[in-house]
Amino acid sequence: MALDIQPGDILVVSTVEYPVKAVAAQAFRVDVGASFPILATVTASTKRSPAVTGGKRGDAVTQIESLKCTPLDTVSSDVALRAGLDTPHNVLQTFCDGGRLQLIVENLRR
Repeated sequence: MALDIQPGDILVVSTVEYPVKAVAAQAFRVDVGASFPILATVTASTKRSPAVTGGKRGDAVTQIESLKCTPLDTVSSDVALRAGLDTPHNVLQTFCDGGRLQLIVENLRR
């Protein structure tokens, strides 16, 4: 099952919204994929803004509900550099879709 998540979407975890900055496909060994249900302790959802119509963009609407993912974790500076992220905000990561998809998000809360 391929998830339709892209940069610009919003990851919602416990009512907190995190803008998605990057999405990367991961190729994990089978043993990591088999243990993923144990690691995926967070339920999240994604939102996406609709297309611009009449010069205005509507409010973001829920795209995916009940997405199982790992808890948000800090991104190493190496990963942030590879993703080309240049932001003053804290950058976090999570894995979803059975560990096959890595989402890099921005924590806008201080």
